Amino acid sequence: MHLHKYMAYTLVELVITILVLSILVTLALPYYHEIKANQERRIISRQVLASIQLAKQHAAIHHTNVVMCSSKDMQNCNEAMWEQGFILFLDSNQNRQVDLNETLITQERTDLSYGTLNWRGTLRFPSLNFMAEHGLPIGSNGSFYYCSSTVKNMKIILNKMGHSRSIDLSNC
Repeated sequence: MHLHKYMAYTLVELVITILVLSILVTLALPYYHEIKANQERRIISRQVLASIQLAKQHAAIHHTNVVMCSSKDMQNCNEAMWEQGFILFLDSNQNRQVDLNETLITQERTDLSYGTLNWRGTLRFPSLNFMAEHGLPIGSNGSFYYCSSTVKNMKIILNKMGHSRSIDLSNC
């Protein structure tokens, strides 16, 4: 007669393993969120800066105004919806709204989880307008503000000559 010896964990071993795992997860979770928040901050900075360059290029190439505006549905401009995303389009009639005959250049989803994104321009327009003649953001200089409670706040500055840079902020 053969006796089979089964290898198994005892209840005490299982409880200790679960306890150690729960302590590790509790310690690691805040660092995970900090890493994700830093990643979101870097991605937003790259998206905004690349979109500004793209808008300037398309305005100069197509000799048509290009508008960059916040959008909830990625088809139409909405005020103060930068957390959802933004669009760039050729604005042939210069009304700062997407019309049927106007071409959408790009759609950028932001879907922010750790911060907010806002545009504050000098002329109080909720969108940026890059002029057809030279691609400069005439009347659309201002700043994007990325505000977060998890990581450093950031300001992306767009000057009247179309140059942009980002700086860290202590508060928003």
